[in-house]
Amino acid sequence: MRIHLDVENLLLATWETSREAVERVAPPGTEPVEVGGRHAVSVVSFRVRRGRVGRLPVLPFSQLNIRTYVTWKNEPAVLFLASRVTAAGLPGLLLGAPYRSARLRVRPGQVRAPGLGVDIRYEAGGPAEPGELGRHELGILESGGLKALRIQRGPAEWLSASLTAPVAAHVLLGFGFDPRGEPELVYAPRTSFETEPAKKLA
Repeated sequence: MRIHLDVENLLLATWETSREAVERVAPPGTEPVEVGGRHAVSVVSFRVRRGRVGRLPVLPFSQLNIRTYVTWKNEPAVLFLASRVTAAGLPGLLLGAPYRSARLRVRPGQVRAPGLGVDIRYEAGGPAEPGELGRHELGILESGGLKALRIQRGPAEWLSASLTAPVAAHVLLGFGFDPRGEPELVYAPRTSFETEPAKKLA
């Protein structure tokens, strides 16, 4: 069953971290990997405008993911540590998505999740290239055992972004990360994702 999501206000906020911090959260069978010459952790947020699961429509919702970067059988992968959604996204639980509910506000120039201690205010700049952060296809998550999904992203106009206020990302501390300095930001006004329900890793 194919899942297609049209999204807007996609923001990748990425901090450098240590290999040891990634090792602490990496499940057996995975290994920390550098992206762009460094170990990293990201807060990724977006707003789903519309979508479908098979032929069923998906209502609009906002989503925020905490992710880091590993390899699985020598293949680069995104390790999803947490996925939070607004209420309309919770039906994804029926497809095995490891969602939990949260108050989120995702709009141009701002991402807020008060219960997670996340507040990122920014302004978009000129054309940018997300590099390895935007090229991962394999996603790994822990939901009733280690599972994986293949994510295909549609075309995106990537832009640089800069902070307009001090950033907060306290949720990262709960996973043992100690973010170093300000995050690197890249932003896409609109794009799309396609995937299938996650399957157990062999």
